[in-house]
Amino acid sequence: MSERPLVTMRAEGEAGGVKTTVRVGEHTPFIVDEPERLGGTNMGPNPLEYLLGALSSCTTVMIAYVAQDMSFEYEGVEFVTEGTLDPRGFQGMEGVRTYFESVHMKIVLDTTESDERIAELRKGVEARCPIHNLMHTADVAMTAEWVRK
Repeated sequence: MSERPLVTMRAEGEAGGVKTTVRVGEHTPFIVDEPERLGGTNMGPNPLEYLLGALSSCTTVMIAYVAQDMSFEYEGVEFVTEGTLDPRGFQGMEGVRTYFESVHMKIVLDTTESDERIAELRKGVEARCPIHNLMHTADVAMTAEWVRK
């Protein structure tokens, strides 16, 4: 039996209060923060906003990969991703989840492909997108609209 080819990824950084500076590889460091009303300095998105961005960008990366595998032709993608949560969870209320209850994505493809091919692309993307699958496994109600531009 062969071993699984595992990959390790790494982020590092430091924090002062709720403002965190994160470094990943050779990339420009980025700031994770909270708005002033939550004790932050509003110098960057909060962790859950980054999660929505990660889901969105993971989806667009997977669109590129799956489209290539399918010979699916498109010019570009636009998206809007929204998450809904009950803030009482991360404020310490027992029994209330601390993360999104639901997430809705609108994916707009610049393509002339058929509705059937778009549905096939969507199925492949949702099956292969790590962030989508992580959120699905965490029982986040995931909905999406995939439309043609």
